[in-house]
Amino acid sequence: MRRKITYPAIVFLLLFSLMTDTASASTQKNRSRKKEAQAPYTLNMTTSDLLLGDSFILTVNGTTEESVTFKSSSSDVVSVEPEDDSISCKCTGETVGNATITVKIKEKGFLFFNSTATTLTCKVTVSPKASSIQFNRRQRRMAPNTKRKVRVTLRPSITTEVPVFSSSDPKIARVNAAQKIVAKAPGIAVITATIQNGNTATCRVIVSDRSKRSD
Repeated sequence: MRRKITYPAIVFLLLFSLMTDTASASTQKNRSRKKEAQAPYTLNMTTSDLLLGDSFILTVNGTTEESVTFKSSSSDVVSVEPEDDSISCKCTGETVGNATITVKIKEKGFLFFNSTATTLTCKVTVSPKASSIQFNRRQRRMAPNTKRKVRVTLRPSITTEVPVFSSSDPKIARVNAAQKIVAKAPGIAVITATIQNGNTATCRVIVSDRSKRSD
């Protein structure tokens, strides 16, 4: 003999089914959020000083099979061109100004659940290339084993170009990575600063044991 299912029993079964589905969806959503929080997505740079006409490659680290898209807040200032590897883009300075590159990493959803997305940004400042350069001092006296900050003036003043420094005799004086003149041994060396358009400036460095102080 079949047992008749009462109305309260039907309501209970429906409520139980609904609670089970809700709990399952909540668990899946929490797993997705946890995965998103733990996802080691990073950019190879988050800020960049870019010279007009120059480019750099912006790359997402930590992706596997995710979908990655790149967008510039102002393509007139910085244009973006996706690379073949689908996780990088070429950013080019088109005009002087500021732009933000927005990177979206989208993970595929599970079954009927929506995909999750992570957003990263890189702020870019585009400045003109330097047209001229000069040292603030054309000659400097230094004692051996001392350091002094290199001081040059670039025009236009808003340029972020970094000159390339060289020395006629690095054993006497040279410029290090921190842009400081390093006096090594007694003698005379000429430090040359070169910008991209080929213009140069020079500073004569005299290193002397008899020097009690540096100029």
